[in-house]
Amino acid sequence: MKTIVIITDDVLFSNLLSPLLLKKSSDLEILVCSNYMKIDAKLENKSSNLIIVDGGINNISPIEIIQYLRMSKKVVAPIWFFPEIKTDAYTHKSLLTGVTKIINKPFDPYLVTDEISALLSI
Repeated sequence: MKTIVIITDDVLFSNLLSPLLLKKSSDLEILVCSNYMKIDAKLENKSSNLIIVDGGINNISPIEIIQYLRMSKKVVAPIWFFPEIKTDAYTHKSLLTGVTKIINKPFDPYLVTDEISALLSI
């Protein structure tokens, strides 16, 4: 079973991708986290195949989440980032912290799910 972790507190963001991904594969688990406690709980004994970070998450810096995943949780899975801020400096900083792909909003959820399917071969 492949696991995708979506880090967001926006129900619309996760509900935009989850149904489309689940249509592509029944061998897929999607975990949604909205804070550090949920990230810790869901990643405790599980490895993930992809992590998606919503740049619009409230009360937490998405860059700090990515640093936490890479440094503290030792996550090696690809991290796709959907930033709200589109400056060159912010993009550069997110890549330095460990983001493997940046997808700017607004985005086509069908294209993104096709890319995820190709990445995970589902």
